[in-house]
Amino acid sequence: MTAFRDGRFRRLYIGDALSGFGDTALLLALGIWVKDLTGSNSAAGVVFLAMGLPVLFAPLAGRQIDRVRRKTLLMATNGIAGLVVLALLGVRSAEDTWIIYAVAIVHGCVATVLTAGRNALLKDLLPDRDLPSANAAFGTLFGFTRILAPLVGSGIYAAFGGHLLALIDALTFLAAITALASVRVAESPPEPTGERFGTELLAGLRHIRSVPLLSQVTLVSAVAFGAVGFLEPIIFVVVEDGLHRPAAFFGVIVSVQGIGSIAAGFTGAWLLRRAGEARAIGGALVGLGLGCAALAVGATPVVLGGAIGIGLAVTWFSIGWNTLLQRHTPSRLLGRVFTTAGMLVTVPQTACIGVAAVLIGVVDYRVLLAVLSLVILLSGLRLLTRPKPTPAPAEEKTDQTELEVAP
Repeated sequence: MTAFRDGRFRRLYIGDALSGFGDTALLLALGIWVKDLTGSNSAAGVVFLAMGLPVLFAPLAGRQIDRVRRKTLLMATNGIAGLVVLALLGVRSAEDTWIIYAVAIVHGCVATVLTAGRNALLKDLLPDRDLPSANAAFGTLFGFTRILAPLVGSGIYAAFGGHLLALIDALTFLAAITALASVRVAESPPEPTGERFGTELLAGLRHIRSVPLLSQVTLVSAVAFGAVGFLEPIIFVVVEDGLHRPAAFFGVIVSVQGIGSIAAGFTGAWLLRRAGEARAIGGALVGLGLGCAALAVGATPVVLGGAIGIGLAVTWFSIGWNTLLQRHTPSRLLGRVFTTAGMLVTVPQTACIGVAAVLIGVVDYRVLLAVLSLVILLSGLRLLTRPKPTPAPAEEKTDQTELEVAP
């Protein structure tokens, strides 16, 4: 992975690894925590709904990302997140479930800023040729985190409860701040446009619409991930009714997904070179549909195999998605484009989480899995077979690696 030749990227990567590990260990335990407090699958599913709600305001975050220095913004956001997560120390009973939901909402806001801000910063940190490698590296990191963090998180939760996890997560945000502080990067200066607030806010949407390939990929992905939204509450039913396992087995499924994510991370850059971003995304969605279909089989080996496939597909999708937006968006618009595109994909997903939380009480989960799998498969086939032409890169960027000799 060529991105690791740059010492600045390595430090950014290490900080992200530490904070991501603590965050994943805690956040995946939140659903289990709510389930234990309330005994309700629907209440546990609402945790994921709460995490997704802030995406409705993502363009506001994107506008701010494009108006300030991104490194400074990322450090401040990590600091706020570290303080907010400590509110979980006040959770004692089912009456305190609202605190978990509130922290989940704040986490959704933080995730929006950190993800879009980091992806925008990468374009200034690395030459364009290294962006697939960097995105693939984060895909591999995501996989290792998905394997280790749920196991560690569920183990700590089972032994000591959620309070210790909250403290650990707060410390990892501090580690991320330290790593960011050590990274020197010549950022693209924010450009004052003089535009009205509404015009500036919608600049990301206008850019997506102006590039046919971005429009197509965003629309198809929105349909596919709307179907994925049904999976969030259903997974608890898969664990308890399909596999007859305790809710904590959810952590095992998430960990197994990490195996697929690691494989995707090591192969993602190669896949983009061979297939291009759009077809790579299409193939990822086809794999995601097949993995979801496997969850309907009430056998642990098949479900775990499907989970591996889901991890592979989601990470391939992420690598292709991030690289596509970075390559075909000017640096000055990256915050708004990433947050707007994310909103357009995540809003249907979040809405369907709410619908699924209701439907799982009246519709057989295997029927829901069959429908969502078909929708995802058809969406992937559209991109795989008929992608729009690939435009030229949005802009050429001076290689900034000479600013610091990698140690």
